Amino acid sequence: MPVLKTMHRLYVARDQLESSVAFYEAIQDVRCERRLSFLSFEPMGIEVAVVGSFILLAGSDEALAPVRHIQAALVVDALDAYAQRLRELGATFLSEAHENAVGRNMTVRHPDGLVVEYFELAKSAAA
Repeated sequence: MPVLKTMHRLYVARDQLESSVAFYEAIQDVRCERRLSFLSFEPMGIEVAVVGSFILLAGSDEALAPVRHIQAALVVDALDAYAQRLRELGATFLSEAHENAVGRNMTVRHPDGLVVEYFELAKSAAA
């Protein structure tokens, strides 16, 4: 049950996205992996960019308000196994596991208050 990738979620104004992408590319010496306009965030007015270990979510304060509480994302190999383990460890589920465009995810509050999105890529997306 390894964590495949740990990512920090950052929230920026839409007009800051390009400069933020450039900054995180420079400090990590990586290129922006992808722009995610196909996720359900786009109808909410949020643009997403993945740069190394950072997920940048750009939009207005109003658009970002429903998701701003999520502080990190963990990409895992087996979401159901993580859900079981998190329950055993006393985590609170803010959203149960559900399908999305590229896999499955759930949002969990750890006992210390950290809110994390756990994400499992669809097998076709992981290949």
